[in-house]
Amino acid sequence: MINFRIPEYSFTLPWFMFDIQNKQLITSQTRPGDIKDTKDIFLTETPIPGLNFAPVQPSGNGNRKISFTLPLLKRNNTIGNSLLLQQFHALRNQATGILNIYSQQFTPNPKVLYYWGTGSLPLVYFVSKCELTNKSGWVNQMGCPQYSEVMIELILDENHPLYKAEEFYRHISLYLASSMYAIDNVSNPLKERQF
Repeated sequence: MINFRIPEYSFTLPWFMFDIQNKQLITSQTRPGDIKDTKDIFLTETPIPGLNFAPVQPSGNGNRKISFTLPLLKRNNTIGNSLLLQQFHALRNQATGILNIYSQQFTPNPKVLYYWGTGSLPLVYFVSKCELTNKSGWVNQMGCPQYSEVMIELILDENHPLYKAEEFYRHISLYLASSMYAIDNVSNPLKERQF
């Protein structure tokens, strides 16, 4: 087995994302469930009369999308998780920044910096969906929610300069992955592999 002598850490990085335009670090003690990472591949099948198959032509790719559901739990008798919810409300409204109160016409919604649980470098994403569900039975005496679920969908901004760093990282990772697994498969063909 290959041993890179990577130290074990005595801490765990909490879940987080950064609202770039509003300059807000959004973090939670809870973590998302499954993180879904999708990217459509578009192929065109062209039927030809008399042919036993339809030739396939590549016609492009879709956008990379990250989606997950984050539980927000804050049990108290005052404001519950209302402050956390306001940070997510800001993601689905026009960005105002930290000093302005009111948004201006044609101001875009904020983008976020995110990488937790994706296996990628920190990248900039558009927020395409931010749905909040406040759970029944989890409202405190003041009428504030204590347990909510936030369904987030992010679309990668491939025009941002950070994406160029991701492309470089991907090519280096391909080389490292093929080298490490090839060496390990030859030297330890029947052992359980751990990296």
